[in-house]
Amino acid sequence: MKPQKKTLSYIAYIIGLTVFFLYYLFPSDAVKGYVAYRVSRENPDISVTIDHVSPVLPPGIKLHGVGIAHDNKALIDLDNVKITPGLLSFFSSTKTARFKGRVKAGSVHGRGQVDLRSDQRTEKIEGTISGVQVQGIAALKRLTAHKISGNLGGDFMIASTGPNRSMTGNLTLSDCRIDFDQPVIGQSSLGFRKIDADLVLNNGNLAIKKCSARGNQLDADISGTIAMNTGSRRNALNLNGSVTPHHGFLAKMEKSIPADLLRHKKAGKTSISFKVGGTLETPDFRLN
Repeated sequence: MKPQKKTLSYIAYIIGLTVFFLYYLFPSDAVKGYVAYRVSRENPDISVTIDHVSPVLPPGIKLHGVGIAHDNKALIDLDNVKITPGLLSFFSSTKTARFKGRVKAGSVHGRGQVDLRSDQRTEKIEGTISGVQVQGIAALKRLTAHKISGNLGGDFMIASTGPNRSMTGNLTLSDCRIDFDQPVIGQSSLGFRKIDADLVLNNGNLAIKKCSARGNQLDADISGTIAMNTGSRRNALNLNGSVTPHHGFLAKMEKSIPADLLRHKKAGKTSISFKVGGTLETPDFRLN
């Protein structure tokens, strides 16, 4: 064997052996503990469980069976998340990493950045989600007694400076179905082809800047605020909206809505405005 071929063979052997030992001797438990520690340190109310961790190429780690909870209440479970740090950022005060994961038959991917140059740590996470089945998200099940299904997609950004944290999202829920816990305007369920929402979550207050729903039975538009984690506090819900019923649906509404309100309404042309107050547990629905 020629010297050059021998040299290449030895290099390939050493690389293969190194990869083998890195994979099979990878300290999965130590990395799991470190990730959980870092998350809880940044936000004590958030806890993370991880089944196991494995190394990946390009250099990075893959978290398998990730569970995220808030105050010991499940928020969401992810099948896996691959995290690949920006290698050049190791030599900078601004650290970056890319992530990609699988969640509820869908995917999430994006980029995170941590800036350590100032006294107050600054973080930003930008990402895109697609094809996520919302009926499997634990937080949504706990938030409302109604059963909601559909495919979720869109873009989001999480930003924080010191203790201040906010999240924005431009999301779309397609092929959506809502099965009500109790009939609403005489209906046990409603279906929508698409729901577009522009949301901002800041210090526990969810602002719905714009939400438009388009379906076969009716169209709806909603805006306002929801105070999260308020328990029985009054005025947790402060929403305004309008409903435009389609042909055939107006007649069904007459059984549950005063006749004088609908007397001059025409299907698909005139909207019916409403307000929602009260709390998440006991909302107060009123027609204008």
